[in-house]
Amino acid sequence: MSYVIKQRKKTVIILVLGFFIVGALAIFVVRDTTQFFIEKQAEEVAKIVGTFAKTARSVYTEVAIAKLKSDGSGSHVDSEIHEGYIPIPAQFLKELGRATEQNTANLFHYRPVSRWNIEPTQGLSSDFLKWAWPQLEAQDQANPTGPINWQPISRIEQENGVNVFRYLTADSATSASCVACHNHYETTENVKKFREQAGTPLGKSWKQHQLLGALEITIPLSRIEQVATEQLNRAVLWLSAIFAGCLALIGGVYFLNARLHRNLDSLSWEASHDPMTELLNRRAFEREAESLWEEAVHKDKEHSLLFLDLDKFKAINDTYGHHAGDAVLKEVAIHLRAERREYDLVARLGGDEFSVLLPYCSRDVGMLVAKRVLCNIESIRIDWKGEVLTIGASIGLASMDKDSPSVQKVVEQADMASYIAKKSTDIKVVAYSENL
Repeated sequence: MSYVIKQRKKTVIILVLGFFIVGALAIFVVRDTTQFFIEKQAEEVAKIVGTFAKTARSVYTEVAIAKLKSDGSGSHVDSEIHEGYIPIPAQFLKELGRATEQNTANLFHYRPVSRWNIEPTQGLSSDFLKWAWPQLEAQDQANPTGPINWQPISRIEQENGVNVFRYLTADSATSASCVACHNHYETTENVKKFREQAGTPLGKSWKQHQLLGALEITIPLSRIEQVATEQLNRAVLWLSAIFAGCLALIGGVYFLNARLHRNLDSLSWEASHDPMTELLNRRAFEREAESLWEEAVHKDKEHSLLFLDLDKFKAINDTYGHHAGDAVLKEVAIHLRAERREYDLVARLGGDEFSVLLPYCSRDVGMLVAKRVLCNIESIRIDWKGEVLTIGASIGLASMDKDSPSVQKVVEQADMASYIAKKSTDIKVVAYSENL
């Protein structure tokens, strides 16, 4: 049964480790999913902000500038010194970004940027822009026939110890007037001089729909991460509760199972042992001896079986009572167990009758063992209420060999030999033979 217990413990350990691994993987998956959710949410916000900015600029162009043009003025890059003119769309977009950042408590901010911008605050001034802009340029076309399907560039990075989502979306030359305006600026002396100082190629010329600029959108993730962390902690708490519940269930099943097995072991032991002496009972003895009998019959082995019938036991019972008799039986059992080898079988067959099966023991050796057992039993002294109780035994020996018809028959033969010994006054160990 120790093997079964070890297997049960091994199974429980494997289950617990399995739950730990599954729990750790679940937490990892939840964390990874949460990070993916944060990035996707930030990306959706960035798309909305970019769409809003471009839409605001389009409305500004189509409504405000168009109205002023119809009135005879319009937009001008130096509108502050030209009465009746308003800023060009790019300037409007920059101011809109500043105002939005202030009025949204830094929930997000954006600004127009470009490799070709001559204003320092709108150039490629950060590592992100220097990394992302070439990826937008790689999507540009030499001769676009229509709007290009620009794919935004984004990544998460740290800024002042806080994770931020950076997003760059193309702001292409959507109108012919926009292209003409910027192409004209590239031919002015001021811009040429600026390009030379910056090491930027001269003579840049755009076509409609090509990459002219971009919107850089930055979204601090601290608030999103805080909400996500709260949700993650809640998920981990639930997972921990489920895990603890599963462990408790496993533990409960294990202990109930262990208790059931202990009860079964106890019942099995009680069914095969004599409760008084804790030796094998007759049924278990014969069952255990069956394999030795088969070995004797089929493999020509020899075993010896001793049958012990206690002398003076009835007198002790009648004189001193059953408790005294029980004490004698227990003491005899202790001496028989002390004499046995590891593989010998010792049993109480009933009443004051005992049996010892000596595997791989010849008749001659069995006789020597029987005489030693007899001496040990006769040496028993029990102090019972001031009286010293002694006991004797009549021992019969029978051989279990290839000619033995059954275990029960060998027990009967040894019993018969012990009966002869009991009738004798001087010979207390008798070996069975056909002449008895």
